Amino acid sequence: MQSVREGYDRISEAYASRYANELEHKPLDRELLNRFSAEVKERGQVCDMGCGPGHVARYLQGAGTRVFGVDLSLGMVEQALKLNPHIPFQIGDMMALDLPDEGLAGIIAF
Repeated sequence: MQSVREGYDRISEAYASRYANELEHKPLDRELLNRFSAEVKERGQVCDMGCGPGHVARYLQGAGTRVFGVDLSLGMVEQALKLNPHIPFQIGDMMALDLPDEGLAGIIAF
């Protein structure tokens, strides 16, 4: 796990530069995210698991979903916060989450 974290930390800036706006060119992905948002937005918050630079969380928030992001990599969380300061992001391991079930409408790993 440590090597995965360190790898993503090393490439986080380049990764964010390449993928932060990738949804602009993916109409099918946007449609799927719109459908997901419509289904869950009235039920509570959504966790963007493995959020990377936060582009999916940003899209979901724009669609009216209350969202936060979790990523294993500090570098990725730093990029997500820099690019999306209005969305909460935190470091976390998807294999050992400490998230409350109450008020959580869904988890997405896109």
